[in-house]
Formats: sequence, C-alpha cells, structure tokens
Amino acid sequence: MKWTLIYFDDQIQNIECFKELLAADFNVIGCLDATQFNSVMLENHPHAFLLDVHMPVLDGHALYQKINSHPLYNGCPIIFISGDQSDENKLKSFQEGGIDFLPRDLKSEETVARLSNKIRFYLERSTKLELGNLRIDVEAFLVTINLKPIDFTLLEMRILSNLLRSYPKPLTRAQLIFRVWENETVKPGTINTHLTNLRPKIEAWDYIIKVREDNILILKKP
Repeated sequence: MKWTLIYFDDQIQNIECFKELLAADFNVIGCLDATQFNSVMLENHPHAFLLDVHMPVLDGHALYQKINSHPLYNGCPIIFISGDQSDENKLKSFQEGGIDFLPRDLKSEETVARLSNKIRFYLERSTKLELGNLRIDVEAFLVTINLKPIDFTLLEMRILSNLLRSYPKPLTRAQLIFRVWENETVKPGTINTHLTNLRPKIEAWDYIIKVREDNILILKKP
C-alpha cells in the first residue's frame, strides 16, 4: 500500500517520469490542467501535493493559494518543483507557503526521502484526520461519518487516529499498543476487544479495519 501524491504539471513526460521514479512508495495522480484541481482533490485523498511552478493559466504559486484556501483541503504537505533554481524562484515558493522546493535534477533517493519525511511529519502531528467519509478532530474529541457525530471512547479515538496516521501502511500490534498505551503493560488480545467494539460504530465508513496475522490495517471497501 502506498501514499497518494497529486502531481500538477503541464508536461506529460514529467508526470510519467515521476510515476516511474516513485512507483515503489507512492500512488502518483498526475494532472496536466491545474484548473481542474478541485475535482482532482475531491476524487482522491492525497498525502501530499507536488506543484510545478511554471504552468500556463494557473501557475504553481496561484494553485497553492487555491488549494490552501479550499474548505476541504486536509492540510497535507504542498511541495513545489521546478527546473528554475534561481534564488528568486526558490524564495517566492517558500514565501507562498510551500513546505519544500525540489529541483528537477535532484537524485531519486533524495526526492523519495524528502517527500516521505514531509508526509510522516504531517501525519504524526495532524490533529484533523480524514479518510473517505470519516473525519476525526482530535482536539475537539469529535468523530464523524457523513458529517454525523459518532460516540467514541478516548481509547477508540486513539486507536483509530493512529491507524489513520499510519495509513496506507499497516501497524503491528506492538506498534499500536505502544502508540496508544505507551509504557503500560497491555496484552495483544486487548486490541481485538477494542476493535470488536469499534467496528459496529464505523459500519457506514467507506473503509474497514482488518487484522492480518500481526498487522492491523485499513482497506477500502470493495
């Protein structure tokens, strides 16, 4: 399972190159027309956006503002990419709010590492999580499905929040126990009990929680 990256670029060869480059770690959704950002964003659940700076009609900096101000933008990293490595271009990209700037001649290993690190940082610290029709606001202690509040216990919210932060990667039982209970001694079977109580509450969710041997993961319903 891979992270989803939406990549806006008016050159198809750039998109195809990145799809191949990032194939092992990312599901790259390419878009040649930046004016279609609204539908592309709503149809997918991105872990990050990659924006070409120089595009016709709507350039990367203008597109950043459109995405950032959208009411359904999930707060994930927005990163600029460009062959123009002038100080002026880099500075404007960071001033606009981009979390990183990738030169086109960057080595593939560093590209993957920088994208992955930004996504991990975002997921580990985000207090508002969304996947499909489910939303979690950790600070407000609120879970909704189709915008309808669901009655959750604190432990259930912590379990589901950590699974969402890891998605699309699975968590082992040991990892989930450490993240939820930290240094407390908790038996692995405790996870099963909480998941059993949790499942009826999220029946209307577009996704399901599965346990496969030692791994706990989220899968989209068929």
